[in-house]
Amino acid sequence: MKHTLLATTALVAMTGAAAAELTISATGRIGLKTTEGVAAVGATTTYKPITTAQVDSIKVAQAWMATGAAITATADATTAATAIEYVAALALITEAEAAIAGLQAIATNVDTASEVTALNYELARLAEVKAAIAPTVAGKVTKTNDSTDAVNRMRVSFSGSGETDSGIAFGASIRADNAGAGNLGTGGSQFVSGAFGKVSMGDLNGADESAAGGGVSGVGLTGLGDHNDLAYQSSDHNIAYEYSTAGVTFGYSQNTAVKTGSNSAMGIKWSGDMGGATLTVGLGQSKVGNATQGSMSVSMSTGGLTLKAISSSNDNGTVAAVTEATATATKGYVAGVTAANNADTDQTGVSISYAMDAMSVTAFTKTVSTAGVKDKDYSGFGFTYDMGGVSLKAGVVDNNDQQLVDFGLSFSF
Repeated sequence: MKHTLLATTALVAMTGAAAAELTISATGRIGLKTTEGVAAVGATTTYKPITTAQVDSIKVAQAWMATGAAITATADATTAATAIEYVAALALITEAEAAIAGLQAIATNVDTASEVTALNYELARLAEVKAAIAPTVAGKVTKTNDSTDAVNRMRVSFSGSGETDSGIAFGASIRADNAGAGNLGTGGSQFVSGAFGKVSMGDLNGADESAAGGGVSGVGLTGLGDHNDLAYQSSDHNIAYEYSTAGVTFGYSQNTAVKTGSNSAMGIKWSGDMGGATLTVGLGQSKVGNATQGSMSVSMSTGGLTLKAISSSNDNGTVAAVTEATATATKGYVAGVTAANNADTDQTGVSISYAMDAMSVTAFTKTVSTAGVKDKDYSGFGFTYDMGGVSLKAGVVDNNDQQLVDFGLSFSF
C-alpha cells in the first residue's frame, strides 16, 4: 500500500504547470531462518609449475659456486610440479643457500668486498625463485553446527513522479533501511522520459540484466541467499537509455565511473500475447574490460502459471602470456606475472510458479559451471499465502548441498 504525500505541485523551470506526487511505501518481516552446518574439510596444497627460467636460475647459482648436487628435478616447464618435484627443487635451493652461507663464514673464501657482494646477490636470487614457486594452500573449511536465527527488518521507500504539460515524465526513488547505518544514501535512481525514450541515472542494473532479467523466481521469506539470481558484471551501471515501441524495448547502459577500457551493456526485450499467454523474450550483452557476458531468457505466463528459463555465459578473454627473466651473473630472476584471468562461467536457471487465489507456490533450479571448477547446483521450493497486507512465506533451498530453511510473516504498508 502507498500513501500520497504531495500532489498537483507547481514546478518551475519547465514549460507549463505540472502534476507531481510523492509516495511512501514500506515493507517489513519477522521470521526464523535455519542454516545447515558444514563438516570440516582439510586444506589443499597446490604446487605451481617450476619453469625452465627458474631451474636455470638455480643452475646459475650452483655453477657460480662450483658446488652442490647436480640439478635433477623438473627441468620441464610444460608440466606442473608434483609434490616430490617441488620438495626436490626446494631442497636444491636450500643446499645452495647453505653452501653460500658456508663460503661467507670462511674468511679464506671471501677475500674481497666484491665477493661478499656477489655472494649476497646469489642469495637474493635464490630467495626470489623460492618465492616464485611457493605453493598455495586453500580449500580449508572449518566445521560449523546447524543454527537458527531471527530474521527481521524494516524498509521504507520514497518515490516521486510527475509529468509536465508537454508530456515529459520524470521521477526519482530512494530507500531507507533500519539495518547498518539506517540512513538515506546515494543509492537511489532518477529518470526523465518522453517520446525520445527514457534516460535513467543512479543505482541501476545493466541494460543486459534489464532485458534478460535478474534471474528466475526465488523462494522464502528472506530469499535464502538469492541463489535464483544470476551474477551480472554490469550490475553497477549508473546511466542508461531505453526506447520502447510495439512491444519491443531496446536498452543501453554504462558505468561512467570507469574512465579507461570498456564497461557497457545493451539489451533487447520483446513481450506480447501468444494465444492467450503472455510471452517475453530477452537478450543482453555486456563488455567489461576483456570480459564479454551474453544472456538470454524466455518466460511465459497463462492463468496462474508462470514459467521462466534463463542462461548466461561470461567469456573472460584469453589468458595473457607469462614473461619471466632468468637470473644471470648481473641480473636477478624475475617471476612471470599474468593478467587477471577469471575462468569462463556459464549460468542456467529454470523456475515454475503457480498462483491460485491467495496461495502461490514456486520451485527453481540453477547451475553455475566455471571452467576448471566443480559445478555448483542450487534448487528451492516455497509458498506464499496472502492474507491482505500480511503474507505467510516459507521456503527451503539446497545451497550446493547445504540446506537453508526459513518461514515467517512479510507485511507491506
